[in-house]
Amino acid sequence: MRKYLLLPLVLFSIAAYAIAQTTDENPYADQYIYWNHLSDYKLAQASAAYNAIDTMLQLYRPERNLPQLPRHLTLVSLDQLLHDTDNDATQPFYTFINQRMLRVLQDLDRPVTKGLRIYKLYNDGFIIKSAKATVAIDLIPGGSDAKPFIQDSIIYGIAGKCDALFISHWHPDHANLNMAKSFAARGKRVIAPKDLWVGVDPMIQPLAEHVETDIEFPELDLTLHVLPGHQDNVYNNINVVEFHGVGTVAQTGDQWYCCDMDWIDHVHERYDIDVLMPNCWIHDFERHLLGFNPKLIITGHENELGEHSIDHREAYWITLKKMDVLAHLNIPYVLMTWGEWYDYNR
Repeated sequence: MRKYLLLPLVLFSIAAYAIAQTTDENPYADQYIYWNHLSDYKLAQASAAYNAIDTMLQLYRPERNLPQLPRHLTLVSLDQLLHDTDNDATQPFYTFINQRMLRVLQDLDRPVTKGLRIYKLYNDGFIIKSAKATVAIDLIPGGSDAKPFIQDSIIYGIAGKCDALFISHWHPDHANLNMAKSFAARGKRVIAPKDLWVGVDPMIQPLAEHVETDIEFPELDLTLHVLPGHQDNVYNNINVVEFHGVGTVAQTGDQWYCCDMDWIDHVHERYDIDVLMPNCWIHDFERHLLGFNPKLIITGHENELGEHSIDHREAYWITLKKMDVLAHLNIPYVLMTWGEWYDYNR
């Protein structure tokens, strides 16, 4: 097993994030002696853990339902790293997330000949690729404008390979104006909720009203059905993307409002949902699943490293527990982390 623990090769585009020197200028770091150099020790430990996790995630790919024990343990180990605030915004973290996003950028060049390929990016960001279209939902770089999690060459490279961008709501962990402008500059449409980015660019199109809306993309052979959801009093577009003849995917954004449940109960009567991508802490999870009645579940929003305290970073192990409780519904699920993808076929 020693070969599986070797440090993965970091391509030149993310070399700037590598640990070039220790923070405390420990003269014995190359001998792996960290006595009295606590910050150096924690950085080196995080780096070793992230590298081992990245290697294991490549060996044990996303699969339906409860993952194999090695993948299960790897996801729980990642939870532990991401719930230790000392690891926030450190070089090992930046190296890890950029390695994984770089693989998405590279894989987007691989054609889809059948069904849909679904990529999971940071937080609640997804990309869905068919043979004819590649659309992004809630695509963001993460972090702050001054220090984003995903470096510009990677996140804007990913945006350049997409044909359209759909935004659920205005919260910055879902909506990024610079990202929207990058789509608009390439002549690609951005569909945003009511009142967001009004008048910024003709290609950035906020809805005129927060009502159920159908938007055609004939050049992409798809229809976007926007359902008028809410996070409390915040407009939240539930984006239902119908890839004609291929499959229908729904992403719920930060849907959390009990009064929407009366109409959500009936979504399955109007739309044949293949894949539902709910936020992992969605209100009344079981009732949402019954309302959408999908053929597959892929959750989002685990381990959002924004202003949340660690109890609201939503660990992968918690999602697995929720899926276990809902096993009686007999709806398969796939638990993915950042920089992974899954091929779905009807």
